[in-house]
Amino acid sequence: MTVPPPKLDKVSRSALAARLTALRVAAGLSGNALAKRMGIIQSRQWKIEHGELLPTEEDIQAWVRATGERREVAAELIDLLADARVEYQTFKAAYRKGGGGAAYQGQVRAIEERSTRIGEFQVAMIPAILQTADYAREILSLPSGPAAWGSDRADLEAMIDGRLRRQEILHDPHKRIQVVLGEAALRTLVCTPETLAGQLSKLLRSPATSGRPHWPGRPCCMTGILKMLALPSAADGAAWAVPGPCGNRRWPMTVNVDQ
Repeated sequence: MTVPPPKLDKVSRSALAARLTALRVAAGLSGNALAKRMGIIQSRQWKIEHGELLPTEEDIQAWVRATGERREVAAELIDLLADARVEYQTFKAAYRKGGGGAAYQGQVRAIEERSTRIGEFQVAMIPAILQTADYAREILSLPSGPAAWGSDRADLEAMIDGRLRRQEILHDPHKRIQVVLGEAALRTLVCTPETLAGQLSKLLRSPATSGRPHWPGRPCCMTGILKMLALPSAADGAAWAVPGPCGNRRWPMTVNVDQ
């Protein structure tokens, strides 16, 4: 899997990673050489440069010393680090902006409509693209749901409507949609038994369902989510978009999702 460095933009986290990378390159150091000078493992240095890990203040000071820069540079980078920390901690706040959770459903729908292939793996609950209105309502009404991020009842209902609209894509013959569910998703009572029964009935009627559920001798329960959407057009940068509970990430098309 090849992961490109983040593009420099106004996002503090990406800007900090880009500045640190520029310092290393200007000093003529490889990642391994810099890591040795700093006294850290090379994988930590790589993760910092690629935005996978926020550095500590000590990391920044060591980075600046190892690249021969002035103390003033360290102070500037520590200010960027403070901004990046706030940005990371308040990322959920973006969920409440520009239309709230309903707007987020619209953003996801737009990505799905541009995608040629959608793959999703859920082990503990039914994914949004297959949910009934009642199932979605009970899931979204949980204490850890959108209400914890500031959504009210009206926004909740708008989110449900958005999820149901997204399901129109299931009837598009030009899309390749693959959904894999763990047995726990078919058994776990994250809703009332009546709602789950209705949800399972919808799954059996769904155009995305092939075959029938297989029931092993005992239930299993795992946690984990993976959803990938192929965005092959030039405008989208030929990437796999990977939405997560707190945001979206894109990987280059060099990733082979069949592996």
